[in-house]
Amino acid sequence: MPQSVNDNMIYQFHNMIPGLVFRDGNVFLDLSTIERMRSFQVFKGELELKSTYLLPSGVPVRREFIEGLYVLQQELEAAKPKIWGVKGEITGPLTEAYSVTILPKHDKAIHEDYIFDVVLKTTCEVASWISSKITEITKKMAGKNGLPILFIDEPLLPLVLREHDAETVREALEQVLRRVKCRKGVHVCDEPVSVIDMILELEVDYFSFDLIKYPKTLEMADKERLKIHVDEGRGVAFGATPNTPESIMDDETLYRAHKGEVSVETFLPTPQKIANTVVNSLESVRGKVNVEELAINSLITPQCGFRSFNVPNPEEGEKTVRKLLERQEKAAQIIRKKYGVSRTDEQ
Repeated sequence: MPQSVNDNMIYQFHNMIPGLVFRDGNVFLDLSTIERMRSFQVFKGELELKSTYLLPSGVPVRREFIEGLYVLQQELEAAKPKIWGVKGEITGPLTEAYSVTILPKHDKAIHEDYIFDVVLKTTCEVASWISSKITEITKKMAGKNGLPILFIDEPLLPLVLREHDAETVREALEQVLRRVKCRKGVHVCDEPVSVIDMILELEVDYFSFDLIKYPKTLEMADKERLKIHVDEGRGVAFGATPNTPESIMDDETLYRAHKGEVSVETFLPTPQKIANTVVNSLESVRGKVNVEELAINSLITPQCGFRSFNVPNPEEGEKTVRKLLERQEKAAQIIRKKYGVSRTDEQ
């Protein structure tokens, strides 16, 4: 997504903060009454106790805001498919604080230290809770060797870094990452080249970025930082699968697809094309890092904003999404074969 963020995503993971409201398509922290300010201060005190382990860690997200996690668990338990892990995400504290407007001051939450501290600590506790849930599901469905992963979604990170001290930004991310109880990553939608070096310095297992839009990202990373990252057994998450009908069809073709005159499947990338996109990125850093090691520890994901295509209708769109994910997995198989990576079910 261009330098913007879905406000529903902001509210989804931080709605438990007293005074946070979703109104007219925007998120506000309304502290305009004494009662709301008191509730906010009580909540802040509880977070302080959690951060010092005087209260149990974790703040749960109400089921209505994270229903997909429970549906996923139910579907997995019913179908019992062979899976290797579960990947989730939460909104990061910097994107949250930059997006929320405080009332009645009409300033951004990131500009008020005591409010930013609440946003940051809330993110830490939500990360703790969600990573525990993901780990629980993964162990149940994939065994002790399963791979639970939680991504901190920071679409506005490049913008925040242009306006705020880099050390403060780094420390905020590190605080959240320390509370994640499984493998972890940071996702950035736009301008990944501008932030990759900083993120590679963090304790992250994956740097997630849109490879289709920014194919030179790895190539532009600092050589030494990237090498250390790879040598420590860490990787990246390549956004190499298209996320919308508009990304694979022009306007005229999309119009015809809506009318049912052309098949969307005709325009989907082949597994080999998806694989080639990733391989090209990997090979661009050969000589700088151990490419085989990087491939072993990396993931393929859809581009940011992946959703049902709804073309020519929601039912057919869901089938298209499933086909794309199947092709993504076949692309992963091609890459594993190329770099000598084997999995039990492929031997």
